[in-house]
Amino acid sequence: MAAINKSSKDKTDALSALLTAALALPGISAAAPGGYRASETLLNFHHADYDEQGNRMSVTTDQAFITTPVGRDFEGHFNAIQDVTSGASPVVNFLDTQGNPHQFVETGASIKDRREIYETSLGYYGDNSYASFGIGKSTEDDYISNYGSVSYRLDLNQKQTSLLAGAGMTSDEVWNSYNPDVFLEEPSIYNRRKKRELMVGISQVLNQTTVVQLNVANVRNSGSLSDPYKKVYVVDEGIIDFRGLINVAGLFDFIVDAGLIEALNRSGITRLLNESPLIDVVGLASFIFGLEKDTRPDSREQWLILLRASHYFEATNSALHVDYRYADDSWDANSHTLELKWNVGLGADWQISPGVRYYSQSSAFFYDTFFESIPEDGYMSVDYRLAGFGAISKKLGVSKTFERAYTFYVDFEQYERRHSYEIGGETKGDAIDDYDFKILSFSVDYRF
Repeated sequence: MAAINKSSKDKTDALSALLTAALALPGISAAAPGGYRASETLLNFHHADYDEQGNRMSVTTDQAFITTPVGRDFEGHFNAIQDVTSGASPVVNFLDTQGNPHQFVETGASIKDRREIYETSLGYYGDNSYASFGIGKSTEDDYISNYGSVSYRLDLNQKQTSLLAGAGMTSDEVWNSYNPDVFLEEPSIYNRRKKRELMVGISQVLNQTTVVQLNVANVRNSGSLSDPYKKVYVVDEGIIDFRGLINVAGLFDFIVDAGLIEALNRSGITRLLNESPLIDVVGLASFIFGLEKDTRPDSREQWLILLRASHYFEATNSALHVDYRYADDSWDANSHTLELKWNVGLGADWQISPGVRYYSQSSAFFYDTFFESIPEDGYMSVDYRLAGFGAISKKLGVSKTFERAYTFYVDFEQYERRHSYEIGGETKGDAIDDYDFKILSFSVDYRF
């Protein structure tokens, strides 16, 4: 949604700003009909820092985006993103003597990755329509992704009603980035996965200050969807049930907190063990502790419904945006998202944008913190992203425009995830999966 930071504009211009709400599908967004043709070139530079609690994971993102008119009826877009991830992530859950699970998080920057994304799209403006085609490529240490998308908007009823449609296709080559200096990692296995997205929607202007939108989308993933970096503790697969005998979780907490795992990794001993033809570290871990692979279905289908409403308050030069999204998931990880954002023009081209977002998800049918035995279907995961949980994000943005050419933005988000925040609190979730993170970002727009 564009800023409302124009106190002298009339209702028509304010409504045009409201109508810049984009489609809510990641794969389709590169070619989504996002509003009305710009008359000038826009350059945007964006920097963001993401930090999880306890210095567990950090991500630094830099982005450059350009959109420009091409001739009389076309508009071009180019987007380049680079982010660097470092830190550590939960690998497996071990049990204490009471049978309570505890996360094993490897320290010593066990994760370090760089992602680069390049996207481009070309849009065509007809008298009462907009069509766009986009392609993109994303590369990381453990995957290469190529994708394309098309979208179309038809304006009816003197542009008071807009019909929307879009489709996207993604093809990925994925593998686990094997690092022999990290405990419990396995040699690389190359696989493929695909994603197909379809979306239809309608946007309706109710009056000079209010617009509503409804999108319905279907997303289908297929191929290798398991996480090769995650392990699952299965009690019956180990040589013995350690509960009541040995505090395995406490043992691993001690060797991690004492820096022994990091010391082994840095000393080369971990590499020596991983590359030794005489020792199968992964097999030994499975035999002793019952550590098995994260195994998920090879397909996942989602139905998503987005309801969006935006209302401009002329008296206060502000706009309230309300989004609700429901996702129905074949893995049973169904979710609800409610987000409110209020853009307030303060005069002198200043704008402040407070917002709040609530998210609730039920757990996938094959998720648990640990397993007593391997399920009959063979599917099991302890990935915290598949747990039942709720999350609250509090956001605040401030922007300032100078001479209509430069706009500077500062945005802050504080995210709090708790298993107890899930709606109903009836699916599988645990306090070990609770965490917080913060995002601080800076952006600048330049128009010419």
